[in-house]
Amino acid sequence: MTDLGLKTHEDLWGYRKRLRFIEAIVQDLFASSTAGDVKILDVGCGNGSQLALPLLNRGFSVTGIDIDERSISKAKTLASGILNSQFLCCKPEDLSPDSSYDVVILSEVLEHLVEPGALLQSSVDRIGRGGILIVTVPNGYGEFEWDSWIFNRLKLQFVVNALARNSQDVLGATENQECGHVQFFTQERLERLFSDYHLTIIREEPGVFISGPIVGHTLARSRRFVDWNARVTQRLPFSWASSWYFALRPEK
Repeated sequence: MTDLGLKTHEDLWGYRKRLRFIEAIVQDLFASSTAGDVKILDVGCGNGSQLALPLLNRGFSVTGIDIDERSISKAKTLASGILNSQFLCCKPEDLSPDSSYDVVILSEVLEHLVEPGALLQSSVDRIGRGGILIVTVPNGYGEFEWDSWIFNRLKLQFVVNALARNSQDVLGATENQECGHVQFFTQERLERLFSDYHLTIIREEPGVFISGPIVGHTLARSRRFVDWNARVTQRLPFSWASSWYFALRPEK
């Protein structure tokens, strides 16, 4: 399969690192299954460019769902002709009652929700026997959030607009740009949330070190910096990362 014009190298937000984390988990836990037999549900998939489409390109069976019609429409266009792909504008509870999945993904979603527990529960309900949940979420007090706060306070959006006019067209993760962060998770709060919904962490990994908009328009122009940024958190305290990745097993 082709890569459909998707990113083939690391970016400031750890695109490839996050994808490798998910692939490694799936390959380890479902080693006896062929890729096409592993059913993956990507909840809040956006336009599919970050996870759903790359996973489809690797042969997995993927269903992507999102409540933003524009994003689903874009995902369907990008996935045209790819087998084992399905993109639906809906919530997990809207899926067929008997549908279940080996892997359910909630990537960069919970921080946008006033009641993240509700989506967490409805996603857990879609996990089949022996299946897992993968959650990736920003560190609510990491560099990304501080960088973003300074960026907004200094009203630097004009910089983004100016650069956008002079840059190549870049495929973003979603067509929904109106939904910002309303949750700012700490590691302790996330662990309590997982425990409340009877989820056990079986693997965790830090994301990138720094990833805010100011850095995005300065240091992130260096490929060497971007690659270092994704690697360095492996040697730093977990709490220093801008984002976290978790693989969880439901207590069923």
